[in-house]
Amino acid sequence: MSEQHAFRVRAVTSFLTLKPEDFHEITLLQSKIAKYATFLKLVEQKLVDAGYEVQTLRIATNPFGEYLPAASEPEKLKEQLSQLDEILKENSIEFCALGPATSPQEVNCCHIIVSTSHRLSCSADLIEDDVTMARKAADCMKTISQLDDVSHLKKGLGNFQFCATACCKPYTPFFPAARSANLSNVTDLDVIPFALGLENGKLAQKLLSETKSIENIGTTFRDGMAKVLVPLSKLCEALENDSCGKYNFVGMDTSLNPSLDEGGSVAAAIEQIDIVEKFGGRGSMAVAAEITKALKSLPGIQNVGYSGLMLPVMEDDRLAVLASENDIDTTRLLALSSVCGVGLDTIPVSGFATTEELMGLILDVGSLAFR
Repeated sequence: MSEQHAFRVRAVTSFLTLKPEDFHEITLLQSKIAKYATFLKLVEQKLVDAGYEVQTLRIATNPFGEYLPAASEPEKLKEQLSQLDEILKENSIEFCALGPATSPQEVNCCHIIVSTSHRLSCSADLIEDDVTMARKAADCMKTISQLDDVSHLKKGLGNFQFCATACCKPYTPFFPAARSANLSNVTDLDVIPFALGLENGKLAQKLLSETKSIENIGTTFRDGMAKVLVPLSKLCEALENDSCGKYNFVGMDTSLNPSLDEGGSVAAAIEQIDIVEKFGGRGSMAVAAEITKALKSLPGIQNVGYSGLMLPVMEDDRLAVLASENDIDTTRLLALSSVCGVGLDTIPVSGFATTEELMGLILDVGSLAFR
């Protein structure tokens, strides 16, 4: 397998700034979405022509409270969400993150956003020690888990479209945390910023099997990742000089991100390092820290997003096995996240979990983010 074919571009995410007036005259919203969709398809074609596999094209907006009605106007909110969803559908965009709720009152909108369409996702942004916001986010997760009136919400699937975040900066390409900058911080609304997120578990296994020892992560692994990703980064940077308008490649989330394909587990990849007998056990934290350090310092790469170690229990078959055998749990994952910067990702939680239990997990992750 070639190194280029050992990873995929999971997401080409563009970052759109919306204003309330975009919904007052619907043609404004239509033209904006159409412009972004056209650009995303251009990027996709350029990458495919160069031999890369692109999985999804996505749009992420500024915090939705800057342009959508409040939850106190539910019918108006639902109407505008439906309009947005229909325009996304017309332009073949299947993923759109509406940014974070930035207050407890705005969290009341989140279950409405998620229930409107499988295309729409959002998040709740925590500030340090914000127990009220954590409780609202936990309540929202409970509410979403109990929605099952349409297919995309059944069996708790709606919570793949919502999360609680802390310290997530603009231009994170992965959902549902993805967001654009606040309206007040955007200086040129004509420029389309975009970023890439990867699926690279197979590449991680290949490079870490060659790395063998923790001493070599800063050289063999880091150099191997840079060799593979720099050409992709340069290709995206060159688009800025293409004859397609004003666009800005803001960077790449270099995180190790697993797939469910054979050989796609990040946890199994880390077990290739000699001091890690079983992922989650002795040596795992040290290796996770070294890998994260390497990913955040790849020469020739502009980092955005997490650029760390993604450990989604429900999307990594080795992690799932370890969890089923009680060899990994949320406490150990939290400990690992203290050095890899991603937090808890798609962990299975009992449908009978209380708001207080969920709030405790959210506050634990937030405490690490603000450490």
